[in-house]
Amino acid sequence: MTSQIYTISLNSSIDFSFYLKDIVFEDVNRIKKMRIDPGGKGMNVSRMLKKLGERAIPITFIGKDNGKFYKELLKKEKIEFIIPVEISGNLRNIYNFITEKKVLRFNEKGPKIKKEELKKFWEVLLNLKFKKGDFLVMSGSIPPGIKKNIYGEIIKKTKKFNIYTIVDADGEILKEAIKEIPFLIKPNINELERCLNTKIKNFEELKNICNKFITFGISIILVTLGKEGAVLFTKEKIIYGKPPKINFKSNIGCGDAFLAGFLYKFKRGENYENCIKFAVSVGAGKAEEEGTKMPSISKIKKILSHVKIIENPSTFPF
Repeated sequence: MTSQIYTISLNSSIDFSFYLKDIVFEDVNRIKKMRIDPGGKGMNVSRMLKKLGERAIPITFIGKDNGKFYKELLKKEKIEFIIPVEISGNLRNIYNFITEKKVLRFNEKGPKIKKEELKKFWEVLLNLKFKKGDFLVMSGSIPPGIKKNIYGEIIKKTKKFNIYTIVDADGEILKEAIKEIPFLIKPNINELERCLNTKIKNFEELKNICNKFITFGISIILVTLGKEGAVLFTKEKIIYGKPPKINFKSNIGCGDAFLAGFLYKFKRGENYENCIKFAVSVGAGKAEEEGTKMPSISKIKKILSHVKIIENPSTFPF
């Protein structure tokens, strides 16, 4: 039986992207165009996997008033919305104001999750028919009413199923999750710095940090570096993937697309070089799309042949 990928979005959102020539303070800013996308880091992973032809099952909270609209946005992308947990509050809105050079983001904090709603989430999660080799992706921020160690608790309670646990989170949330030794973590360089409360000055420092995590028991660490690509760290290998120059439109959701690309190849048993190369091409493809629209397979394939792979770099190769 083939393995299944589940994604968790505890703080999903409705993403509004407004495109402007420039952002001017204390004057009128005229919007040229806009788009609305279903958001949430875990949901973005599911959306990208769907584009790749991989069935992923998203687990998320659904707002009372705007939940219907959120479902409609997902339905347009043919996302199988199997496990919603209904809440009395509304999903948060995220507003992105995008110019050629800058992105200005305003994120609502999200609805306060009540005890009975969190209890329902645990019931849904722990009643899933997990089997050995399944993937559980925990991604994004935590809404009010949920403790920052929630991902760690999920890892602890699902260990008995022998599944791959993956965490993509920031700061304290990532720090708490690491304590329970997930299989894979995917911070960007800034998130990792906030997790450790330190500035990473060079590649040697990054390498030492990731080696400590590997010694602790984490199998794979993926550190994304924005337009410079990403580095994979394992016990045996360090691999850097550098994307080509692209027609940049939006960096929102690039890390989520990258993670989806990596999991897509890893699930199929491909080697780390192929996994990171494909992941970088998917992330770069997302950067060529507006808002959080996910890239097509044809776009990803065009970029793929131009991604450079460097094994065991001694310094940042850029």
